[in-house]
Amino acid sequence: MNFKIFIINLDRSVERYQHAVAQLAAWPDLPVERLSAADGSRMSEEELNQYYSLTLNQQHYHKLLKPGEKGCYISHIRCWQQIVAQQLDFALILEDDFVVQCDLPALVNEISQLKEQWHYIKLAMPNKAQPVIQRKALGAGFSLVHYKKHPVSTVAQFVSLAGAQLLLDKAVPFYRPVDVMLQYHFALGIKALGISPQPFCPEHSFDSNIYTRDKADKKQWLFFKNRLSYFFQSQFFNLKTYGLKSFLKARKLSE
Repeated sequence: MNFKIFIINLDRSVERYQHAVAQLAAWPDLPVERLSAADGSRMSEEELNQYYSLTLNQQHYHKLLKPGEKGCYISHIRCWQQIVAQQLDFALILEDDFVVQCDLPALVNEISQLKEQWHYIKLAMPNKAQPVIQRKALGAGFSLVHYKKHPVSTVAQFVSLAGAQLLLDKAVPFYRPVDVMLQYHFALGIKALGISPQPFCPEHSFDSNIYTRDKADKKQWLFFKNRLSYFFQSQFFNLKTYGLKSFLKARKLSE
């Protein structure tokens, strides 16, 4: 198994990195690599525009992205690039505000033994649980789940080699936040799954490095257009992929 853990961390966020390392201290044999996060507020327009499209943003998303959102997306791109460059079978990508809630080596072992193809496995949600449309028991008390609606948050996820290549091919250049982009996995051709019970959760005591309190101007008509489009696209995908019976029986899991 060729596997690695990437921790995305801004150079100036020393306390957050210390917290991340402490979360993994129980398993010193796990291969961990710190990835210097892209600082959107300190990058030039030329650097940002290697990955970000202002034209696509204005055409297809309801608000301009903040520097932190751009930096977050570019940081994940750098992780995908490393998965491909190092030819990893898969990687665990963690933002530095995670809390581990599981036996991590046991989870990694279960994922390494999966027979079905997968590209992206979400491992944490910020708050709101999402209904599960299909569930498959794994070992060590874990289940592989298919969400009716892919959760937001990119604090913790597995990404396979094939998934990293697909994301680099299909999700760059970007024009919306990375967690929003991943909700459109069906349009990107990415098989996106989840794990139950949730192996990770966010550490809420840290101030966000991505979002600020000021409200960006929002194009309300485009916001509602996108929500309506997403609703119909995702419902069609779920019905086509899982069938009417599973679609109607989708329920939130009690963990």
